[in-house]
Amino acid sequence: MNRRAVAIVLALLFLAPVAVRVMPVYGRSNAEWTLAVYLDADNDLELWAEKDIKEMMTVGSTGAVNIIVFWDTLAGPAHAYRVLRNSLEELTGFRLNGVEPNMGDPATLREFVTYVFKNYPARRYALLGWDHGDDFKGSMYDRHIPYEGFDLLTHQEVVKALTGFHIDVLIYGACVLSTIEVAYEYSASGLNIDYYVANEGYDPMDGFPYDTILAKLVAKPAISSLDLSKTFVDDYIDYYNNGGKAYSQSVTLSVVQISRVGQVVTDLRAMTQAIMTDMAGYAQIVSDARGHANLPWSENGWDRLIDLPTFVMTIHDESLNPKLVSAVDPTVVSLVVAKSETLLSSLSNAIIYNRNVDAMNNKGCLGMAVYFPTSQATYQNDKQLYEQMKLAQQGWPDFLNAYWAAR
Repeated sequence: MNRRAVAIVLALLFLAPVAVRVMPVYGRSNAEWTLAVYLDADNDLELWAEKDIKEMMTVGSTGAVNIIVFWDTLAGPAHAYRVLRNSLEELTGFRLNGVEPNMGDPATLREFVTYVFKNYPARRYALLGWDHGDDFKGSMYDRHIPYEGFDLLTHQEVVKALTGFHIDVLIYGACVLSTIEVAYEYSASGLNIDYYVANEGYDPMDGFPYDTILAKLVAKPAISSLDLSKTFVDDYIDYYNNGGKAYSQSVTLSVVQISRVGQVVTDLRAMTQAIMTDMAGYAQIVSDARGHANLPWSENGWDRLIDLPTFVMTIHDESLNPKLVSAVDPTVVSLVVAKSETLLSSLSNAIIYNRNVDAMNNKGCLGMAVYFPTSQATYQNDKQLYEQMKLAQQGWPDFLNAYWAAR
């Protein structure tokens, strides 16, 4: 599809004057924020991407806020735009503009981020990944790769793409990416990310309400990184509480401070090692905890994920019940209680903001998931990919295998 055809399609779609303008790129050094959107709609989400672009266009960039989108569609090649109010400014200075890229290639993401940082400097940067998400396996599915079928960005590839950049806020408009595995992969790999905004459950097709979020950003461009992160959470949850579309029963969103995730993993290892000193005595409590933390979206296929804070809280609370730990060495019980309290504290420090739709508030959804499949056989199917994650090197698979052996 040529450039003129793209302009016509957009104009028809948005039913408003839309000019796809070919202009040179100039750095905007006085900007407070640059929001870079890596919009991978080269799959079955193409129509939803069009909706979100339309929402962004109701606000558009200003002198203080740049909204830059790299948009790959299933129908044609990708294009880079600066989003303006009621129009899109095509960025022909970007090498990948107008070509068919592989959005699942880390080199593509890195080239986009490099371009944005060079040409749209700002005091703060937010990067938003838009597409399907698949927990520890990755995101950004590109289904238009000649001779290959599809590709996706693994989290190790995200690390490769973003190393050397300071991202104030990393946001995913995708499913099940608020997991300890993903957050720790970024943390332990040394990525310079301040805040991480992601969904522990399903992300509905409607995604974020970009019109309200961007309107607040443009109205208050000096907003802090934390407050912008909270704005994404608040407007997202408020949208689905107030008549948003399907799947609202499982909508949740949280903000994680990446620098605090390492302590969570250290404390998780300490608690699991304490339990493993008497896994036979603790197996039923671990089973109870897994059941309590198995949240509503699991019935739709993600039963391999559970809520981590709820899991730890259940272990702590049941350890205080004499009837449930009567066969366990009291020294072990005391150690598990102490380690679980420490872990709950570090989780609270790392998950600094979390909200759910009203229907989810009593479900034990507290902002971060962990991989805990229903059986060892299920784990074997995921083993090769899972053990590439840095969390797997911190003893979590040992804990899972000890539990299954005791059952």
